[in-house]
Amino acid sequence: MVWVIGIFTILVLFICLLLVSIIIIEVDTRVPQAGVRWGVIGNVKIWYAGEWWLRLQFPFYRKTFRMAEMKSKRTKRKHIIEKEKPKKRRKLNLMIKKIYQVIKSFRVSEWKLALDSGDYVMNAQIYPLNFFPKSFRHLFVNFNGENFLVLKMSNRPWKMLYNYLK
Repeated sequence: MVWVIGIFTILVLFICLLLVSIIIIEVDTRVPQAGVRWGVIGNVKIWYAGEWWLRLQFPFYRKTFRMAEMKSKRTKRKHIIEKEKPKKRRKLNLMIKKIYQVIKSFRVSEWKLALDSGDYVMNAQIYPLNFFPKSFRHLFVNFNGENFLVLKMSNRPWKMLYNYLK
């Protein structure tokens, strides 16, 4: 009986650790890479160095894959005559609303966006966006062909779960 209580306690503490640990998403297009870190659980990173690479890092597992090798073979599909299905518009709208609530729960800690449309007139028209208070030092409309996005945002799984169930 004591073993069952001990295992149950450890399981509950592990689930609490998973819900409280932080998830960090980083995207940097200057050096083409993106990554997701989940506290003590592990990292997933994808980047481009002549070809696309994927790295998985967990406490007892580390592996780097070339994305070109991960292509799956296409299977032959049978053509099935589909019956008309009733539209599930309401369920789709509800799911979109829930996904939007989860996305709103993320906290953006860093973002930089550089834009160059290639058209000098268009760049001149949107250049005043550089000086808006909310985008000051984050948005760079330029005339030298520089386009990039740097984004770092974080969240906790319990917040995502709470906003999904809300």
